[in-house]
Order: sequence, then C-alpha cells, then structure tokens
Amino acid sequence: MGDARVPAPPRSALRLAETLIDERMREGIVGDLVESFTADVAARGLAAARRRFVWQAALGIARFPVRLGRSHSTGDDLMTGFLGDLAFGVRTLRRAPAYTILCAATLGIGVGAATAIFSVADPIIIRPLPYAQPDRAFIVWENDQAGARSNVGFATFADLRDGATDFSSTAALGGWQPVLNKDGTAEQLQGLRVSWTYFKTLGVQPARGADFTREDDAQGHNGVIILSDALWRTRFGGDTAVVGRFADIGGIQMRIAGIMPRDYDDVLSPGAQIWRVLGYDTSLPYACRSCRHLRMVARLAAAATSGAALAQIDAMSAHMIQDFPHDYPARGFQMVGLQAEATRGVRPALGALLAGVALLLIIAAVNVSGLQLARALRRDEEFSIRAALGAGSGRLTRQLVAEGLVLASVALVIGLVVAKVGLVELINRLPARVPRLSAVRLDYRAFGFAAVVTIASGLVLGLAPAWHARRRGLADSLRGGRRLAGAPHRLRGVLVIAEVAVAVTLLAGAGLLARSLALVLSVNPGFNVANVATAAIQVSGARYNDTMAVFAWQDQLLESVRRVPGVTSAAFVNQLPLGGGFDSYGIQAEDKPLANPELAPSGDRYTVSTDFLRTMGIGVVEGRDFTHADNAAAAAPVAIVSRSLAKQIWGEESPIGKRVHCGEPTRPWYTVIGVAGDIHHRGLDNGTTMQLYVPTHRWFFSDTGVDVVVRTAGDPEQVLGALRRAVLSPDPGTVITRLATMADVRSQSTAQRSLALTLFGCFAAIALLLAAAGLFGALAGAVAERGREIGLRTALGASPSDIINLVLRSGLGLAAAGVGLGLMITLAGAGTIRAMLFGVGSADLLTFAGAVIVMGIAAALASIIPAWRALRVDPIAALRSD
Repeated sequence: MGDARVPAPPRSALRLAETLIDERMREGIVGDLVESFTADVAARGLAAARRRFVWQAALGIARFPVRLGRSHSTGDDLMTGFLGDLAFGVRTLRRAPAYTILCAATLGIGVGAATAIFSVADPIIIRPLPYAQPDRAFIVWENDQAGARSNVGFATFADLRDGATDFSSTAALGGWQPVLNKDGTAEQLQGLRVSWTYFKTLGVQPARGADFTREDDAQGHNGVIILSDALWRTRFGGDTAVVGRFADIGGIQMRIAGIMPRDYDDVLSPGAQIWRVLGYDTSLPYACRSCRHLRMVARLAAAATSGAALAQIDAMSAHMIQDFPHDYPARGFQMVGLQAEATRGVRPALGALLAGVALLLIIAAVNVSGLQLARALRRDEEFSIRAALGAGSGRLTRQLVAEGLVLASVALVIGLVVAKVGLVELINRLPARVPRLSAVRLDYRAFGFAAVVTIASGLVLGLAPAWHARRRGLADSLRGGRRLAGAPHRLRGVLVIAEVAVAVTLLAGAGLLARSLALVLSVNPGFNVANVATAAIQVSGARYNDTMAVFAWQDQLLESVRRVPGVTSAAFVNQLPLGGGFDSYGIQAEDKPLANPELAPSGDRYTVSTDFLRTMGIGVVEGRDFTHADNAAAAAPVAIVSRSLAKQIWGEESPIGKRVHCGEPTRPWYTVIGVAGDIHHRGLDNGTTMQLYVPTHRWFFSDTGVDVVVRTAGDPEQVLGALRRAVLSPDPGTVITRLATMADVRSQSTAQRSLALTLFGCFAAIALLLAAAGLFGALAGAVAERGREIGLRTALGASPSDIINLVLRSGLGLAAAGVGLGLMITLAGAGTIRAMLFGVGSADLLTFAGAVIVMGIAAALASIIPAWRALRVDPIAALRSD
C-alpha cells in the first residue's frame, strides 16, 4: 500500500487553501498562523489525505502527486509541479487584472516596437548587400570646384574603365523612365541605362536568360533590356518564353535578354523595374567630358585596396586636367562604399529610430521590473504567511518565476501583434526610394532576442524582493509586517531614475526633431503652394519622335487643362520644384567670360510654358515675364534668371538685355528679359538654388515628360479628377505618374523628417507615461510601507503640508536625478540625430527646457495621489500596529 498514489485533489481544495490564506491576511493573523490554519482545515472534517492536499495547495503545489511514506519525487512529479506553478501563476495574475494588463501591455509594446524597427533597419543599413563581396564595390565621384562630389562624363568614365588597373570591373549608369506599351495600356517604369558590365560589377546575374554582352553595348545595337522579377510576373504573366522576345518600350521594339532574381533590389535605383544597355554614342555632344550625367560604379581587383585604387585614379585625374584643362573644375575623385552610398539618405533616420526604440525597450523592461518589485514588496506579508506554512525560499522563487513566465507569454502575444501592425505602418510611411525596402520582413530573430532580454531583465529584477526577503528571514518578516525594506526601496528608486532619464532623452530628441520640422515647414519655398494642383505625365511612341508633334501635344494639353472648371491659370514645366527631378547646367554670361567654363555657376534648367511663373506664384522682381510671342519660331531666344543667379554672375549690375548660354558653348545664346525670385528646388532644408527659365519651344530638344500645374479658385483637391481627364484628353495613352496638390508635394519632401518625428514622438509619449507610472508606483509603495513613520510624524505634530512636502520631495528628487542623467545621455548621443536637425543645435537649450518642464509636470502629477494617500494615514492605527 505504500506505493499507492493518492488521487489529485479537487479544485475545491486549492480554492479552500487560497481562501483561508486570504482570510488570515485580512485579519492580520501572523503570530498564531499555523495553529489557526490547522484548526480551520481540521474543522472542515476532511480526511487526512485531503488535509494534506490543502496544506500542499497552501504551499502553492497544486495537483502535486504524493507518494505516501516517501519523501522523494519522480520526474513526472517535477513536471506536474511545474505545471501547477504555472496554474497558480495564472490565478494569481487574474486576481490583479490592472497589474497584469499594465505589465503585459508595457512589455508587449516595447518588444513589438523594437522588433518592427529592427526588421526595417536590418536589411537596409545593417545586413550586407546580397551581392558578391559587396564590400569591394564602390561608387566613384568626381570632385567639383567646391570639393563636393559630382557625376562623371562618359569620356571620363571611359578613361577610368580602360586605365584603372586596380578595378576588376567598372560600369556607368544613368536614369531612365521608359513607357511600357502592352495590352493596350501604357505604364511608366522606373529603370536605368547601364553599361554592359553593370551587373557583373555589382556581383549579381540574371536568374533567367542572359546578362548584357559587349556586343549589346555597341552603338546602334542597344535595344536590349533586362526585366525585374516583379515586372516579369505582373506584366508578362511569369512566362519564361518571353526571354528572347521583344517588348514595346516607348514605341521601340526591344529584346528581352533576361530576368533578374526575385530577391534582387537595385540599391542604386530602388524600385527599378527595367534595365537597358547604354550603347553610348560618343559622336554626340552629350559624350563630352563636362557633360556629367552618369554615375560610375567600380569593383576592386583581387589584390587591390580602396586606398591604392583612389591614389591611382587621382593620379589619372592630374593627367586629365593637363590634357583637358577647361573640362575639369578640380582635381581628384571620391570613392564611397556601395552600401554606405545606398543608405546615405536613410541611415541617420533609421539609426536614430533604432536608438529610440532601444531606449523604449529598456524603459519597458525597467518599468515592468519596477512594477514587479513594488508588487512583490506589497506581497511581503503573503510570502511571510506562506513561509510560516512551510514553503521554503526555493518554493517561493519558483512560483515567482512561473508568474513571470505567464506574464511574459501574454506580453509576447501582444508584442507579436504590435510588431506586425507596426511593420506594415512603417513600410507604408517610408519613401518608396528607400533601398532594400522589398527585403523587409518581420524579423523573428529580433523578436526572440528582444523577448529574451526583456523577460530575463524582468525576472532578475522582479526576483530581487524574494532574495531580499530570504536575507531578512521569516522572523523579521512576521514581526516587521510592512516595514520598509531598505535595499528594494533603493533599487526601486534607481529604476525610477532610469525610467525618467530615458523618457527625458526621448522627449529631448522628439523636441529637437519637432523644432526642426517646424522650421523646415516655415521656410518660404519661393512660390505659393496654396490652391495649386499638379500632374506629372509622360507620353511615348513614334509620333513623338518629331519635335513639332511634341509641341502640338503640349499646346493641346494646355488648352484642355485650362477648360477645367475652377482653374484660373495653367502651365507646365519640365521639372517641378520639390518634385524630386534634377536638371542642372553650367550657365555662362557672354559679357563675363571664364577661362575655365567648368567653373561656370550651375543652375536648374526650367523649360516652361507661358504663365508658369504666375501660376506658381513666383514673382518677377525685374524685367518682364514670358509672353506667347516668345515661343514663336522667329522670335529671338529669351530667358529669365533667378535673383541669386543674376547676383552670382553680374553682382549689382542689371542682367536685363545681357546674354547667357546653358551647357555647351554651341548652345544658343539667350537674352535675359527678367529676374525672378529664388525658389527651393531640392528641398526646403537644402537652401535656394539658381534657376534659368526658357520657353518650351525655344529649348534645343522637346520634353515628352512634363509636370502640369494649375491654380484653382477653390480647394485644389476638388479638381484632381477633372484634371486627370483633361491631361488624358489629347492622348489617352498618356501616363500619369503623380496627381496631387502642391501642398502634398511639399509635405512629401519632408516625409522622412515627419516619419522620424512621428515615431520619436510616439516613443517619447509612451516613455513619459511609463516613467510617470513608475514614479507613481514607487511613491505609492513607499507611502504604504512608511505608513507607521507617516503616522508617527502626524502624531508628533507634522502638518498636512509637511506630509505632502515629504512625498513630493521624494518624487521630485527622483525625477530631478533622472532628468539630469537624461540630459547627459542626450548630449552624449546628440550625434545620432544631428544629421536630421535643421535650424537648431543638438544642445538646444529651449528644447531641453521644454523636455524638463514636461517631465516635471508629469512627475508632479504622478506624486499628487500618493501625497493625498499619505494625508489619509491614521496616526492612531499606525501607532497601535506596533
């Protein structure tokens, strides 16, 4: 019979034990706890085996099989006991729903946000590019007269390609936005024109078909294309037979040579769908050395280093200047790693977000640890009672671990939901030109790591009270009741200081970004964005090979758009301010000749229709605007220059009546008829640029891609639908690549700043709430633990204001220490967001003062309720408790 097992006790035995313990705690019975509990159990008339089960339940060993007459446990016993601990943890947490929800949500948000941000940052700025030896691929730039980087001309590229032996392969590339005509529809594509060695230089190759060949790159034989996997699947149905066939690209039949791999993303043109071989015609004017419209990528030879390669091409630069002194404004080149170049625009933002989310994860772990510590201290009497019933310190520790695991499981479910939703929102908000965006996936490694770190830190810090209780001993616990435990109290204060420091750091960062964005948006762009709508359009086909046909289409386009109800004026331009397009040329004045034309100031070339300046609200400060007569074939070529360009060339002299040419000296001379105000073209935070405006029909080639702009009498949003129909009227095959208001275009130009501010602001708000909650919990716990002291102070004559000051000094003292630490952290890490600041320094006193004030208000509010509770302590009851 000794081996017979006693059946597992019913749930009623467990509930009975929990009820009796709760009653003893409410009645304050500690001295005669064991006798009282034993009497209560015996009074229930339970059999001996059942009484033992109730005692086991009281010790937290629910459903633990007992071998009568034996003191050892089997492996099954241990597993069952662990499951019982988990069940006990679930019931314990269910009795404290507010605590459970707060802890689980805090951990879940921290883990989820960290996972989402890391999932975006990992493939973009952390993980190496999925190319062969990506660290050996570089972008090569020329130096301009200011020492800044510049594109290269084809002749320069050819010299480096043929003479730089430290490069195993080089390639040139330029932008290309062709139109695919298929199945009766036209679609503008994002692509590149590249030399035949492009994919070889990057270290990738097509998944289907073949790469470009040297013969493909020959002049007149360059109608060869390679498709992205996405374009192949969506527009060609994933048909492998398309390799070797022809596609209609802008009215020209081009042969499809290959299909790129599904996971290939061109970091030099994110989102590229199609590549065409360059086939450069060196006999044309654009093959000149000063026509810098190409980028160059190079791969180091096996034994070469980047330093040696740069020295070699710098030496070649000296010979180029000697042979062509008028074609190079400065000596030397720059080499930038491919990954560094590809992530240059997003690295500061993502780096700052990584730092922010890391701080948020830390504060989440710290806050939960603080909550666990405070709750464990409040359960000190419970632990004492259970210890009096026979539970050892190891038993209590295992049950705390079980509670932590249950809490972590709930938090991980919340975190996974937050990570998935947050990742979708991040992808939707990031600019489409971010490299490797297509490779972003939910990173379960990051989720697992964040979860492990958070759980480990929470459990370790949460178990500190158990360790302290073990050191104090049972007698002290039973005798001391709610006396303050010094070490946990100090630990809780340290946690609160850490929370406040992180919150201040995030508040200061968000404040700096907010001030920067506000200053950027307050910049006058030089034109009036109100009541302006725009449409970026592109036409293609054989009919547009004739310049006069293009001019006829442009005239029909304007007539159609001007008939749209609500439109007061309309025009078009080859590139829209803040629209992302760039078309710059060196501009030289006839009366101000330069020894080296390469030193001519660079200006943005705008070919515009009549009324463009008026429609955009760009003022003419001197001279006159264009008229319809200026577009006539017999009219003399005229131009309008911006104020900064006029000052750059002529100083205080009036430019009216003087002549300039744009680009090559063989281009026509334009007589200046007006001076326009400066505008921001490359971004509100990039300063104004210099502009040269010429009538559309007087430029040496016609633009088949233009931006239509209309000024409306009312809300421009209301005319977008009619504007779409109007631009399609002259040619239904017209491709519309953007249809928006100018206010939206301006907002899009600051999208990266807005995204960083939104995320930092969310992190800061969450951190502020967590810090305030942590401070509140610490003070509330301190008031409860120091009840006797507060009662004694009141009995000895302390006034209500004295009691309030006692609590407020404690709370604000912790907050002040955290604020000081947070400001030091902010100053030390200021470089993380310095690249994203505009108009403010990384140590801006106004922003820091604002962060301190916000944190101070939050700390004061968090201290009010504990201070009010301190006033309600009954001094008589406090004195009697001793």
